[in-house]
Amino acid sequence: MPKKFKVIVSHEAEQMLLEHMRFLANVSIPASKRFLASFKDAKQSLAAFPLSGPYEDEASLPPETYRTYLFYGRYKILYEVVENEIYIDAIIDCRQDTGSFVFLQD
Repeated sequence: MPKKFKVIVSHEAEQMLLEHMRFLANVSIPASKRFLASFKDAKQSLAAFPLSGPYEDEASLPPETYRTYLFYGRYKILYEVVENEIYIDAIIDCRQDTGSFVFLQD
């Protein structure tokens, strides 16, 4: 059985998650609930297989720092693996421009 990594969701990522859920809830509350369930499943997968996501190749982000994990069709998690921990720093609709996430460049 693979070792489980601790998954830490940043405040910014939590806010992004809530924004996506609110948007979906305006269209369909069941869709918003499915989105949250899919995110929880993604967190569990990352805890078990932290290196499964490829590096994000967005030019505005530091190279080979952030990995991506796709979930719920068109959403991606931007995360870093540091020792035995996974830091989720953003939850993005793939149609968004990641260049606008300047807080990730610190």
